[in-house]
Amino acid sequence: MKLLSIEPLSIRLWFTALLFIGLAGCSMPKEIEQNKQTTRQVLDTPNLIKTHIVSAGQGNESYQLRYVSSDDSAKSRPTVVFVHGTPGGWNSFARYFLDDDLRRQFRLVSLDRPGWGQSGYPGTEFPTNLEQQASLIGPALQQIWQQNNHQKFILVGHSLGGSLAPILASFYPEYVRGVVILAGDISPKLAEYRWYNSLLSWLPHAWVPDHWYYSNMEVLQLSTSLAQVQSRLARLSVPITILQGTKDELVIPENANYAKSLFKQSQLEIEWIPEAGHLIHLQHPDLVDAAIREMAGRS
Repeated sequence: MKLLSIEPLSIRLWFTALLFIGLAGCSMPKEIEQNKQTTRQVLDTPNLIKTHIVSAGQGNESYQLRYVSSDDSAKSRPTVVFVHGTPGGWNSFARYFLDDDLRRQFRLVSLDRPGWGQSGYPGTEFPTNLEQQASLIGPALQQIWQQNNHQKFILVGHSLGGSLAPILASFYPEYVRGVVILAGDISPKLAEYRWYNSLLSWLPHAWVPDHWYYSNMEVLQLSTSLAQVQSRLARLSVPITILQGTKDELVIPENANYAKSLFKQSQLEIEWIPEAGHLIHLQHPDLVDAAIREMAGRS
């Protein structure tokens, strides 16, 4: 019997096609494409944002972090720091920099997490662990806090950034006054990866675009990362607001109910958004704005 010969390129195409057939169930909303145009508008508007580069670490462990800010003044004012998901960058929250009312009320800051955008990391191993990410982001948060005359700020995180935001608050209570979680995993059990994440992990890095490869690494590590910080999160006392869509297909909505048993020492508010999916920050910015203002009033 003659065996079929399959060329490496054919194998690559077959695996890639299979993967994206699976991912097709999570169709790409139009808001993703619209956000690219919004980012361009923000970048093309004179004096709308300022870029900051923070140098951290020493020697072989040195790295840089990038964040953008709507206000460079060295004075105390209410401040919001946005933390993006995976994949992503500061521009995941670009549309908020075009909100005149929000800019007047708050200094707006948005980070590139380590390994994303123009933020690096020490060494050669991508920092997938959330505690490691929190530790690396610290110098940027310190600079934001110092510029704000040591006035605490509100953290707003989406998706994996929503998982990271309360961890940052637990690491740096001297900087953070409140946390807003947008569709973020909190439960280690509910954050377990899906079949397509496992499939993607079998593909050689050369076959997968960097942003999907490293994003998948973060998702594969997420459940373990959350398990490692449960006791730390249980001690949080800062106010927390969770916005969660009932039709989220990427973060299991039950995470919001789990938060009630975890954040017992925090003043927790949960807002369910009927029929909403995962991209709350893009599809329901009015509710995010309202949550930020509500947090400013109770923190």
